[in-house]
Amino acid sequence: MAIEPTTLVALFGVTALAALMALFSAMSRKGRTEDEARAYLAGFTYVLSDDPDAAIAELSRAAQLNRQTLETYFALGTLFRRKGELDRAIRLHCNILLRPGLSAEVRRRAQLALALDYKRSGLRGQAAETFEKLLADEPDNRDALVNYRQVLEETGGWARAIELQTRLVALERSGDDVLAHLLAEIARAHLRAGEADAADLAERAVRLNPASADASLALGELRVAKGQPAEAAGPLCTALELEPELAPRAVGLLAQALAEPPRVAGFLEEQIGARGDQGAPFELALALYLKSQGRGDEAIARLRRLVDRKPHFWEARKELGALLLAQDRSEELRADYEDMLATLGRPALGFVCVGCRQKLPEHLFRCPSCGAWDSVRREEQAPEPGPHI
Repeated sequence: MAIEPTTLVALFGVTALAALMALFSAMSRKGRTEDEARAYLAGFTYVLSDDPDAAIAELSRAAQLNRQTLETYFALGTLFRRKGELDRAIRLHCNILLRPGLSAEVRRRAQLALALDYKRSGLRGQAAETFEKLLADEPDNRDALVNYRQVLEETGGWARAIELQTRLVALERSGDDVLAHLLAEIARAHLRAGEADAADLAERAVRLNPASADASLALGELRVAKGQPAEAAGPLCTALELEPELAPRAVGLLAQALAEPPRVAGFLEEQIGARGDQGAPFELALALYLKSQGRGDEAIARLRRLVDRKPHFWEARKELGALLLAQDRSEELRADYEDMLATLGRPALGFVCVGCRQKLPEHLFRCPSCGAWDSVRREEQAPEPGPHI
């Protein structure tokens, strides 16, 4: 039974598809030697068996048999990048670009591959330069727009990242959620630099995506920083309601905005009551607030109840252990929480990126590993503490 092309794509992935295209190209053109075709077939077979070293060897052999076959070099470049041999991938794609008589399409393809090599290598300056050259020739190249934007996010080039994301939104009629994140980040950067338009940028982010917890948080942060606590309360409460995991780290801002202790505790208690078992981040936030108010015993009592109910809520366990040690209640800590002592010096990896599966110690809006926005979640299963650092 014939296999549909879409099934091949889903089954073999991008790398296998590149090798398959090279194979079809080799087999379909006249004048190919039997040895060359056999080398392509062997290379493709090794890709499918997840043996990149053998695949590289066979495809290199095919390239030597016919040096005019660019598809072979592109397939090799993909395999080099996959295997982490980035220097070889960079040299290969640079050599392609040096070849005379390249068509515009092949040149753009080689530029994209080279920019991805530089990005993967951490050579952000070279990656940015190559992406700029590609976008000058092909302004609507989606892969270039997305990957270059990610490079700019890593280097804090928020203004250019916003330009690229705006272009993506126009192309795809979606992506306002990412654009709101970028506006929130540039608002924070402008606040640190003393720029007058910081609040305007944060307000624009909220208007663009009212469901963005990041945008509301940025607006609240800016208003607190500018001495407008009353105006900060609304966006801060909205941010925490949209993303409860923000509560522990934003409780200090909330305390400045609401000012009166009963109002702070009241908001957190309201969220705890309304969310039931999903209100744990607000319980931890309330314990942290009680601690900041010098009410350590009450904070310990709340944390005890939270840890008893959710033994794998690592942030609460660590905070409880730290509080018991700070109050010189080490015997109590040893008696009731012996396993907690072993975790106090370790990062609590309770979050995971649903895209790349990178484990993280805290909630973040952007995964630092794969660059995806809004992909970090608290792990459903019990997470393990990370290794000693």
